[in-house]
Amino acid sequence: MSLSRPVLVGYDGSPASRAALEWAAAYADTVARPLRLLHALAVPVVSSPMGVTGALPVDDLIDAARGLLDEACQEVRKARPELVVDVVVELGPAAPVLVDESRQASLTVLGSRGLGEFRDVVLGSAAAQVATHAGSPVVVVPAGWPAPSPGGRVVVGVDGSELSSAAVDFAFGYAAATSASLDAVLAWTGPVSTGPGDMIPLVYDADSLRHEDEAVLAGAIAGRSGTYPDVAVRERVVHGHPAAVLLDAADGAQLLVVGSRGRGGFRGLLLGSVSRTVLHHARCPVAVVR
Repeated sequence: MSLSRPVLVGYDGSPASRAALEWAAAYADTVARPLRLLHALAVPVVSSPMGVTGALPVDDLIDAARGLLDEACQEVRKARPELVVDVVVELGPAAPVLVDESRQASLTVLGSRGLGEFRDVVLGSAAAQVATHAGSPVVVVPAGWPAPSPGGRVVVGVDGSELSSAAVDFAFGYAAATSASLDAVLAWTGPVSTGPGDMIPLVYDADSLRHEDEAVLAGAIAGRSGTYPDVAVRERVVHGHPAAVLLDAADGAQLLVVGSRGRGGFRGLLLGSVSRTVLHHARCPVAVVR
């Protein structure tokens, strides 16, 4: 049995969580890591007319959750008999449970939305919170997305920041494991303020800025090609807002990879505006790396 850190997937039986499970199982099988299915079970609480609150018995709910996971586990093992799979039911709200479990995982995978009160929003509350606070990279998979297959294209956003470097490392590793090509994309919009007191030039040389960004992009990729010689890389510097550029570049891709926060974001933010936007609007799975 493999002792490596597992690929963790949140599962509640919803269409998005089923897509996440298929994606996670295929990835775990490809990289020879165990798969861990997790169902977070919030304890129901009732109030009496006298104002006394208490938790309802949960034994039946736990048994039902385990049955749901066991059924999903059997389907995974049937399709991928060599994959090591285990299941766990944890009591508590989905996001905190997944964040806690993610600290022991190599990757956390969940659907873009699950069952419950947030099912009508584009990105479920749990997915947004887990992507913000997880202790591992997080992949958010849209409902109906097929399991990854060899080939295809991966897109990674580059901006020269430390988190962007971690995203590039993840993207190269994923592309190598899945025999995919890699598009490394850097978006530029001209000078922007990165802190109080910055002086923004009224006139600037667009060609010079583009050349500087091309150097940033080349520097971000340098060295990785030697480690991953079989990954075909295309470097692209594109003028436009980073989120819009990345969403356009990811059209038809099998995965979009971003850092959780870029060089232009506020230091106190754990999830930047670009990563939050692509999580909400990308049509393909999105990996958020920190």
